[in-house]
This record gives sequence, C-alpha cells and structure tokens, in this order.
Amino acid sequence: MSNILFIVVLISSVAYILGGMIILIKANWSQTSVLALTALSAGLLLAIAILDLIPDTEEELNNSSIYILLGFVIMYLITYLSNVWKKEKDGFEGSSMIGISIGMSLHNFFEGLSLGVSYAINVKLGIIVSITLILHKIPEGLSYSSSVLAISRDRKKTAMYLIGQGLCMWIGAGLSILLAHFTQISEKFIAIPIAITAGIFLYLGGTALLPVTNKIQDKKIPMSFLCGIIFYFLFHGLSEYLG
Repeated sequence: MSNILFIVVLISSVAYILGGMIILIKANWSQTSVLALTALSAGLLLAIAILDLIPDTEEELNNSSIYILLGFVIMYLITYLSNVWKKEKDGFEGSSMIGISIGMSLHNFFEGLSLGVSYAINVKLGIIVSITLILHKIPEGLSYSSSVLAISRDRKKTAMYLIGQGLCMWIGAGLSILLAHFTQISEKFIAIPIAITAGIFLYLGGTALLPVTNKIQDKKIPMSFLCGIIFYFLFHGLSEYLG
C-alpha cells in the first residue's frame, strides 16, 4: 500500500505544481488579466467546495456543517491574525497571501491525509480517491498560483510558494501511514478533514478572492468567474468517467 501511496502522492503533487506553473509561463500579466485569473480561482474553489467536498461529507457525517463552519472560522482567525501581524510591514496584500497560503497548506495536508487513509481502509477506495484527486490538483494549483501572483506580483515567489504547497501533501500522507499503523481508521474519519477543507475553500473563494476582483469593472471578471465553475465541471466529469 505504501508504494502505491508514494506514487499517487508524487503524481498528485507534481500535477498541482504543473497546474500552477501554467500561470507563470506568460511573461507579463495586465491588472485585468490578473484579476480575471483571481476570479477564475474563486469560481474553482467555490465549485469544489459546494459541488464536491460538501456533498461528500454529508454522506458520512450527520453534523458535517459544524466542521465546515470550523474550517471557515479557522481561516477567518488565520486571516485576522495575519492582518495584525503584517499590518505595519506589508499591509493587506501581504496578510492576504499568508492567509491564502496557510489555507491551501491545510487543504493539501488534509488531502494527503485523506488519500493515505483511503488506502488504509480499502485499496479500491484509495484508487477512486486517487483518480479524483489527481485530476483536481491541476485546477487547484492553477487557482493557488493565480491568487498568489495577483497579490505578490512576484513570479519567483509564486513558484517557491507553489512548490512548498506541493510538499504539504507528503506530510499528510506520512501522518496517515502512522495512524494506519497504530489504529483502525473508518471512512467517517476521512470526512472530517474534507468538511474542514470545504469551509476553508468557502472562505478563500468568497471572502479572500472575490473582493479583490472588484477593484475594476470589466466584463472579463464575471466571465472568468463563470469559467472557473465550468472548468470544475469539466475536470469533475472526467474524473467520474475514469472512476
């Protein structure tokens, strides 16, 4: 199981990084283009949370809404503390990037944990989760990279942050192996971090990214937001077909 898990985590983290690198290929982005990418990211995150993560948790947890709210509150507190910490040094933009990065780090950690737990419960379940996860990592990497680039305007920093995010999955997967070794894990356990992640994504998409896109009035912004949702349906449909 650990060999299969190693390969899947490797592919997933590489897919995440490659998805984010798509944003960095182009040399220069105008403000409108950057904000359009941010809107696309918001659409992706909200679609993943509302149409994918939340329905999955409702099947396993009767009180999943509590964990979703917990994820939302966690991100609010992280963002608030980041604002206080970074106020004098970098202002709102610096704190926003820290909040988004911490939120995504938690998400990637939980995904690695969920993936490892899936294989610990059932290899077939692990394979299904793997296919879905790998396909989702591409738009997630794109979403994170576009958000950081929009805030920092620094391509090198964005690439470094992106690689760091890819490594967070390994920490979660490693913890899952330890948990599987010392205790029996149920599918209900997987639903808890997924529900927390849903709350994190709702906060990031709805309160951290969408407000940034309101800096200018341009028809590309709402179109990009809708494209993010459509992008999700394309990847989700592909994962369902392969699964």
